[in-house]
Amino acid sequence: MVMGEGVDQVRIVYLLEGTETWGGVKAVLEQANGLVRSGHRVIVLSKGPWPNWFPLRAEFRQVTAFSRDDIPEADFIIGTYWTTVAPAVAAGRGRAVHFCQGYEGDLYDDGVLRAEVERIYRLPPDLVPTPERCAALRAEIEATYRLPTLKVTVGPHLRALIESRFGQPCVEIGNGIDLTRFTPGPIRPQGELRRILVVGPWEWPVKGIPYALEGLRRLRDRRHHLRIVRASQTPQSGPEQAMGVVDEYHQGVAPYAMPDLYRDCDLLVGASTEAEGFGLTAIEAMACGVPCVLTAIPSYLSLGHAHDYAIFVPPRDPITTADAIDQILSDQALWERLRKAGLEVAAGYPVEAVVTRLERALLGHLKECATLDASHRR
Repeated sequence: MVMGEGVDQVRIVYLLEGTETWGGVKAVLEQANGLVRSGHRVIVLSKGPWPNWFPLRAEFRQVTAFSRDDIPEADFIIGTYWTTVAPAVAAGRGRAVHFCQGYEGDLYDDGVLRAEVERIYRLPPDLVPTPERCAALRAEIEATYRLPTLKVTVGPHLRALIESRFGQPCVEIGNGIDLTRFTPGPIRPQGELRRILVVGPWEWPVKGIPYALEGLRRLRDRRHHLRIVRASQTPQSGPEQAMGVVDEYHQGVAPYAMPDLYRDCDLLVGASTEAEGFGLTAIEAMACGVPCVLTAIPSYLSLGHAHDYAIFVPPRDPITTADAIDQILSDQALWERLRKAGLEVAAGYPVEAVVTRLERALLGHLKECATLDASHRR
């Protein structure tokens, strides 16, 4: 740690598996930029190439592996996904931090996963882990969470899970967006044709895309003037095309082009299941003035204390989802109330606040370690 003028300059290395345009990747890069602005030395190591879709200010190095030789000496080595945490610990190049944006072990609940894949998602068998592989992955993930690291996470439900299941303290720093980019436009004219947005890859069961689209398919039976808009990082899958619901499909939209897409829609449907870590899409949409129908899961329910910023529906429930969408589209006063409440909630999620909380956690940990070292020397 280098002492600067009024600020403790900390050396930080992030370990990032890939640099694709996922929300979790953007969250890490936003943190890196914020820490650089605060005067810290930040290096992002990734197995992926330079993220040309993001204005990264931190130093970037592409590596083939997270080995001790590749990881430079630093005050903190931050693992950003479970597979990067053990290398952060093993390298011994700095204090290891485990940044959790969602508990990955829930993604490998074999019984639930296979039932959904077979009944709803219709993914090829080679994309679905076998029961034995699911069990092995869960064991590896649980072992990773038991490693002696500084635990940092984005939501209260994840902090509670980590502390109760793994018996280690965890710091909640929240999540945030660039509120200078995600801003509301004028209220859209309420014509007959209403644009409904659904975001996320079909192939990820956690996003619940088939349930949202099934709800919209049902709604079309009684409300014909709908245009269903999809955005995903991946190409449209065969099973999704076969549903015949989507009118407009946007693949690989750059993160900072998303505000225009949000503002061009009347409503967002967030159908994620319980394994969703944060649900950044909901905050982005609300910041752009778009009302939301969201599933009643911990990550969405924790976005605000009063649950008046969205209509909440049970996960995996297309019928109730369709009714909620219809309710909002049929009631302009409700649409405007949700827009107003959503804007107020989103205003509480500036990315700068996340960086401040992370910075406080890191500096506090350094001071605790220094105090502990001093007591051992006595």
